[in-house]
This record gives sequence, structure tokens and C-alpha cells, in this order.
Amino acid sequence: MRVIASSVRGPAHTRDGRPCQDAWLAVPGENACLAVVADGMGSRHNAREGARAATRAARDAWRVWSRSPVGVAEDLIRLVEVTWRLRLGSIPVESAATTCLLYAEDRHGRAAMAQLGDGLLLRKNGDGVIVVHPSRSGGLGCTDALGTPHRLSDWSFTMGAALAAGEAVLLATDGVSEDLEPARLAGLAAWVIDDLGGRPHPNRALASELRNWPVPHHQDDKTLLVMWKPWTSNSK
Repeated sequence: MRVIASSVRGPAHTRDGRPCQDAWLAVPGENACLAVVADGMGSRHNAREGARAATRAARDAWRVWSRSPVGVAEDLIRLVEVTWRLRLGSIPVESAATTCLLYAEDRHGRAAMAQLGDGLLLRKNGDGVIVVHPSRSGGLGCTDALGTPHRLSDWSFTMGAALAAGEAVLLATDGVSEDLEPARLAGLAAWVIDDLGGRPHPNRALASELRNWPVPHHQDDKTLLVMWKPWTSNSK
């Protein structure tokens, strides 16, 4: 399994001297893997800490969840919710609100996809077909998040098979996803894998591309993560 990912500070936060409030984490294991991105809500004082805690909470939860052959996506989400609160420690949850998008494989050939809030989560099949995970974001600046009142039903989640050779998942915060045209999603995933994947420092290359985002007047922090299982000589 391979991963390329980066988070960069948006122009608005650069001007204001504020840190990037996005975060990502990936564990590209051989028998199980995890990819997660989070976007701290800019209006909250501890947004950065909330996003970082979300990625680490997802890793903590996944380590427990992945061992079970019967765990479902709902179980993983519940573990993430509790672990996120514990990770925050004394930080009030309402001041650290953050979205959370994740892809997690267990050790039994199964995978969970889950999303709370806005952003983009998709899977690219071996034949190049893109399946976008449906979001339940309210739109118009209204989004559910860890640290805001919500229920399990406000998460969008599903279970499926683990990635096969030639398949990939892409996760992005809304600083990226809101500027993407649906018809270009397959090309974006292919560009990260085929172009950036062959460079000596692909994460740095991706960060440079995100800083020089080609959409005029873009302002938000940006996070893009692509995880894929390469073709092998036996799988082509």
C-alpha cells in the first residue's frame, strides 16, 4: 500500500498569522490500513488541536477495531467519538470542533468508509470508475462535526471489501473538494499516483501544488490524501 498526502495553510490563515487547521494521518499497513483527514472549524479557538486529535483518535480506534472479524463501521465511529474526547484532555470539545473523514481496513479483508461533515471521500476501482462516498453535510456553511451536537445518523458510513490491486481511495478537506469538478476526479487521483508517485519526495511535491492552487481567490487550508494498492506482476 502506498500513500501520498499533504496539508497546507491557506492564504487567509497565512495573512492572519494563524496555523493550518487541517490534519491527516495514514497507516499503510500490509494486512490492514487507515487513512484519515480532518478539518478543524475555523471559528473555534482550538480547531487545530481538534483536527489533530481526530486523526490520532481514528488511529487509536482503528487499532482496536481492526482486530475484530465482526466489527462494523458504526463500532469504529463510536470508538472514534469517545477516543477523540479523551485525546482532547482538558480542551473543551466545543472549542475544538472538526470534521472527520476516514477509510479503514481491518485484518479480515473488510473496509469501512465514514464521513462526518464536509469534504470529499471517494474510491477509484481498478477499471478507473470513481465512486464518491455520499456526504450528509448540510451545505451553506452548516456542517456536522465532532464537538457539535450530532447523532450517529449524521455520519455517512458504509462497509465493503478492502482495496484490490489497482484500486485507490482519495480523501480531501473542503479547501480542495469545493474547487473540484466531478468529471475531473478520476484525473486527479491518477495524477497523484502516476505523476507525483514517481517523484523522489511526493509529499513535498503535493504540498507545492496545493500552495500554488490554480483556482483564483482560493483562501482555505487544503489537505489531499491518496492511498492506493499498486498493481503487481501477478495482478495485471
